[in-house]
Amino acid sequence: MAGTISVYDQTSQPRMLLVEDKMPKLLQERYFPTNEPVDLFDSKSVLLDFDDGDFASGAFVKCGYVDGNTTTYFANNVVPPRIGISDTIDTCNKDRVLFESLCRNDLSPSHADALDALLRIKAARCINRASRAIERLCVMALQNNAIQFTMDTSPTDSTQVTVDIEYFDSSNSQTNPQVYVPTADWGQSGATPHDDVCAMVRTLVQHGGRAEDLLMSEAAWALLYADMNTKGLLNSQIHYTNIANGDVRDLFSAEIDGAKCVGQAQFNGHVLNLIVYNGGYKASNGTWTNYLPDSFVCILAPGCGRTLCGACSLPNPVAMFQGGAADIKQVVGKYLVYKYYDFNNEAVAVRCASNPLPSPLSAWRWITLGSAA
Repeated sequence: MAGTISVYDQTSQPRMLLVEDKMPKLLQERYFPTNEPVDLFDSKSVLLDFDDGDFASGAFVKCGYVDGNTTTYFANNVVPPRIGISDTIDTCNKDRVLFESLCRNDLSPSHADALDALLRIKAARCINRASRAIERLCVMALQNNAIQFTMDTSPTDSTQVTVDIEYFDSSNSQTNPQVYVPTADWGQSGATPHDDVCAMVRTLVQHGGRAEDLLMSEAAWALLYADMNTKGLLNSQIHYTNIANGDVRDLFSAEIDGAKCVGQAQFNGHVLNLIVYNGGYKASNGTWTNYLPDSFVCILAPGCGRTLCGACSLPNPVAMFQGGAADIKQVVGKYLVYKYYDFNNEAVAVRCASNPLPSPLSAWRWITLGSAA
């Protein structure tokens, strides 16, 4: 019989757990990576800095200098939204069964090793949940060129906190410029999906952006394919269209769920990778929700953005009871995962925190299909 799970047993491992995210997500890997250490900050706020794209040519003058300070450079300290997840070990249900199985495992023969293995399983689950939340933020950035939503103050306080971080100048009631408005929504009478993509490519390139990927939902790809087929644009010899069988073509990790490259096609002379993404998550009401809405269409390039990460706060129990050091310390990293002991309720849990902010490297790194006026 396996030993009991005791929250007072701290002989297993240090409180912080080192766990790797083994389930990569498409948008974070290809478009919004976190580059260490430049994208990791030692405070809760991050430095959001980018310009509007400086593509001016140098001026020819016989003498003197022409002022080149025309680029709008944006720099500001921003507090990213926070993700907080906890997973408590259930000593009376499935976790108990798993713990006993780990105790019998030859690779984890001791009580301490089995408890640590169980905690790492919990930690990996928490990181996957946090990663899904970051993927949702990436979609929000591509859709709105901004991170805008509301969140609860805490699990016990439903007071709404507004997150409003824009990557464009909204003064004077200006709207997001990186949205293409079609004459008719795709799937409706008068819609021209292929022509819309050509116009989106032209607009993005004329503003200095790179057009390499056409990122779509499954529904949007079906409509684009039907339109190209009706217009006779699927002839690979004439129109350089190559419809593949869904492999990733070394564009991203094969482990990414729901992402496939369905081929390549040229639009206005630009050959785009046709990437269809139907990955998703289970919402709080239990329904499956795709990251990309059915109408999602975006033209962009790899590395168009980055995910900045603020530091996470970690309680220091030694300082709380013994003094001499800060009660709360800041930990730098994309995820903070640690064991939490609830002595009052005799429970042990794994907690995961993250302060991520997906942001563009500069203006006009992508263009997204909007709704018809």
